[in-house]
Amino acid sequence: MDKNRISTIKTIFLIAFLALVILNFTNILNNLGILLEVLSPIMMGCVIAFVLNTIVTPIEDKLLSRIDNKFINKIKRMVSIVLALLISFSLVFLIMKLIVPEVKNSLATFVVQLPDIYEIVKKEIIKIIPSAQENLSSTNLNVQEIANKGFETVSAWAGGIFSLVNSVFGVLASVVMASILAIYIVSSKETLTRQFDKLFKKFIPERIIKPMYYFFDVSNSTFKAFFTGQFIEAIILGVLCTLGMAALRLPYASMVGSFVGLTALVPMVGAYLGCIFGFLMLLPVSPFKAMVFIIFLLVLQQIEGNVIYPRVVGSSVGLPGMWVLVSVIVGGGLFNMVGIFFGVPVTAVIYKILKDQVNSGSTKIADRVENFIEDMTKDPNDDGDCDCSTICQNLDPKLEVLTNQENKYDVNIEIENPSINKDQ
Repeated sequence: MDKNRISTIKTIFLIAFLALVILNFTNILNNLGILLEVLSPIMMGCVIAFVLNTIVTPIEDKLLSRIDNKFINKIKRMVSIVLALLISFSLVFLIMKLIVPEVKNSLATFVVQLPDIYEIVKKEIIKIIPSAQENLSSTNLNVQEIANKGFETVSAWAGGIFSLVNSVFGVLASVVMASILAIYIVSSKETLTRQFDKLFKKFIPERIIKPMYYFFDVSNSTFKAFFTGQFIEAIILGVLCTLGMAALRLPYASMVGSFVGLTALVPMVGAYLGCIFGFLMLLPVSPFKAMVFIIFLLVLQQIEGNVIYPRVVGSSVGLPGMWVLVSVIVGGGLFNMVGIFFGVPVTAVIYKILKDQVNSGSTKIADRVENFIEDMTKDPNDDGDCDCSTICQNLDPKLEVLTNQENKYDVNIEIENPSINKDQ
């Protein structure tokens, strides 16, 4: 058959496949949800491994490499993992030690002062709206009665405690299994890299492998920069919140500042969670100070969202500030909290690849898609007359040097930012 007929047949199959996907989209989503639920510990383990590896690498390369000891050199990977875990657990323990006791005391104070808080709120409402006095009086609200009804409601929900405990233990079990998997991944990352490299080269055409490794390279450097920038941004926001509360003479400055910094790890919206927490902590102490804190943190959040976050995180991943905000909005709308957290690095990867496409004057996207379909339907053992430099040049002229090497492109899980990303 001639090439035009083959292309037509492939196009028909592609259209038929897309039609089947659209018609069965709901069933596909349901089955995909079940699959993701089953694979969630593995996916969580990969994420933990990636974050853990960003801590392990500098410890292994910059700290332990200076120690001239044969025994340490043999076990420096495991020593690095242990030190990274100790650092992580120490940070979590320190934050919990700052937060948990104060939360306990604040809740106890809030319960004791609940009747007084109600009376204060009632008087303020009456001052603002005189007509509200009659309505509030007619309700004859009794705080003790509300508390009794609350206890009755809690008792009615007691039957669901068992399922809640099971859910908590299920989550803890998933986290433990994911952490163990992450340790295995980090400890044997070179072996895993070689195995996947051989697997790809065996079953995927060579002209697809090099652009695929380019995609892995961009994703690796972008996600690494994102996690680093997000951590720095959270520290900056936590310090600014603590200093600002201390300057305004607000109580619980260090505790609330630490919690705000912790929630700031969630891009853009995390500080608002810290705002709610701080308000609830300060409300039993002084409603006026709680309102001052709300105003202060809203101003700080505006500075963080429009100045600090785009400059620290956006610049670290090479994404303009406008697209950072767009990625958070779209990601949150599609995938809730997961989309909010991973929307920025995913958008940054797409942005970098598209930017390389535009700047390199590559072929049209439709031509690239057709070439991709042809490559994926081609026999991996049949290289034909195709030169792998074509697709690499179309992707980025800087990849042309890869085709001049006799050895195949080798990838390592620890890739520093290559020359591809220097002009971002």
